[in-house]
Amino acid sequence: MTLNRLEHDLRPYPCERPGIGELLVKPDEQLTIQVSERVKTLFMAFIVYTRFSVSGTISQSYHADIQVRTGGSLRKKQVRFISKQEDGFAVIEQLEQYPIIRKTLEELDFRFFNLTIREGKWCCEIEHFAASEMVCRLPMARRYLRLIEEQRYRLLSALHLMHQLMKKL
Repeated sequence: MTLNRLEHDLRPYPCERPGIGELLVKPDEQLTIQVSERVKTLFMAFIVYTRFSVSGTISQSYHADIQVRTGGSLRKKQVRFISKQEDGFAVIEQLEQYPIIRKTLEELDFRFFNLTIREGKWCCEIEHFAASEMVCRLPMARRYLRLIEEQRYRLLSALHLMHQLMKKL
């Protein structure tokens, strides 16, 4: 149900449903974004989050996990790239060369951002605050947080920029 509503929010971009709980978004011919659901169980309710990911291969044999943390106020959000590996620091240096990536992430309302690089393969995952659904069991109710156009543009831009950067590594 959540992916059906998200598919509506992602118009006019073409979407495909390869399987249950999975959605593929194709903003252009070179980029395919995979969307999956993550369920968090609460007492008498559950929340369905959507996680957007893009992946590919790189020529470098990096081993890194990079998270993005946010700080600051609502209107003046700052992002920090964090890693504990030496290879992660090298990738962060590359990220810092592209201030448009930082600016896009500062304007994006996300809950989770992770870039994983292993054995020549990379995956960037973003979980947005919107595009999620709260389902209460008693009384039975559903509330979907719509992905507004401005945030949709920023989310897809962030994934596209990460895809472009990783192609250069």
